[in-house]
Amino acid sequence: MGRQGLWKRGKAEDDAAARRQRLFLLRPTILVAFCIGLMMSPGLWVGPRSYPQVPVWSLLPPIEGAVALALYGALFVLAGLAVIIPRARWPIAGFLVIMIAFCLADQTRWQPWVFQYSFLLVVVGLAGDASAALTQDLQTLNLARLVIAFTYVFSGLQKINLNFMEHEFSWIITPITSLVPSMTTPLDALGFLVPFVQVAFGVGLLTRRFRRVSLAVAVGMHVFILAMFGPLGLNWNDVVWPWTAAMAVFDVLLFSGADDFTWRDIVWNVRDLRHGAAVALFVVLPALSFFNLWDSYLSSALYSGNLTEAQIYLSDLGAASTPGNVRPYLVHTSENTNVLSLQRWAIEDLNVTPYAETRIFKTIAGDLCHALSDRSQLVLVVKEQRLFFSHPEIGFRCSQL
Repeated sequence: MGRQGLWKRGKAEDDAAARRQRLFLLRPTILVAFCIGLMMSPGLWVGPRSYPQVPVWSLLPPIEGAVALALYGALFVLAGLAVIIPRARWPIAGFLVIMIAFCLADQTRWQPWVFQYSFLLVVVGLAGDASAALTQDLQTLNLARLVIAFTYVFSGLQKINLNFMEHEFSWIITPITSLVPSMTTPLDALGFLVPFVQVAFGVGLLTRRFRRVSLAVAVGMHVFILAMFGPLGLNWNDVVWPWTAAMAVFDVLLFSGADDFTWRDIVWNVRDLRHGAAVALFVVLPALSFFNLWDSYLSSALYSGNLTEAQIYLSDLGAASTPGNVRPYLVHTSENTNVLSLQRWAIEDLNVTPYAETRIFKTIAGDLCHALSDRSQLVLVVKEQRLFFSHPEIGFRCSQL
């Protein structure tokens, strides 16, 4: 073998080792971030909670009490084993089975970070062991790249709406504008560019030419989000802080270095069934959310201004007959009018935002209706915001739930 052949062989071996190292680091990063999110939202998984569980099927038994606590603890044990025994796939499989059971029992657990981490674990955690073909490492990394890149693309597309540009972004940058009021106007104008910048660097990560600058912008965005939502900023929804940090780590692991891949390698791979699932879940189905045909939280719409919102209105009589653990979340706004914000209720009770779909809100309001002495004293008001076919405020009486 000539010198050039030896050089090519050595480079191929180096590339293979680098890919293996990236996968080795990616797996514990996902698991650690996942476990931190679980630890920060115990009410969502084991209670106690006043916010009702919303199972996928009404006949499914709730997971609560000692059973919930045992399964919750098992998640951390299995995650720890997966880190200690990096080549074993059974701890990841067990972790995912428990997570599926939890999510079937309550759709509020379908948080965006739960969805993304779970799929990444399927891709990375259940990949072949060290004896597998080296090409599988590249395919696995490219699947993870597809998930992350299209999360950015759809997050940007979801933000192309006036609600985000004029209101949501202005709220996000409040920590800056409250300190420097003179920056309000130029920063508000930036809100009209943010969606397109996010789409651009999401696509740019898939290209050779713009990958480095896109990576820098992506990591910079996560630093900015942590500053705005963190303890020195809005101090809001802290369960997404580790997800934001993890995304920056994912970016570095997946899009830095010398790996030579193109957008075709990531988007087009008909030989891998995992690739078909990734394209369906992160490329095709999220597009349907623009028409309200797929769930927003499964389509990168968190803090996009493109979500369904709901509030429950109760008379004084209705408020008086609500369960005692719900009353602290009621706000008396005017004579004989009390408002129960679903967002405030979920955040304060579970430390996560509500799963923003009309069917979920109707089930929760219906659950509350059963506790009232007079079911006519409650109205659920829902507003569906989408890129297309948004619906104005719709009211539902208990008889309609």
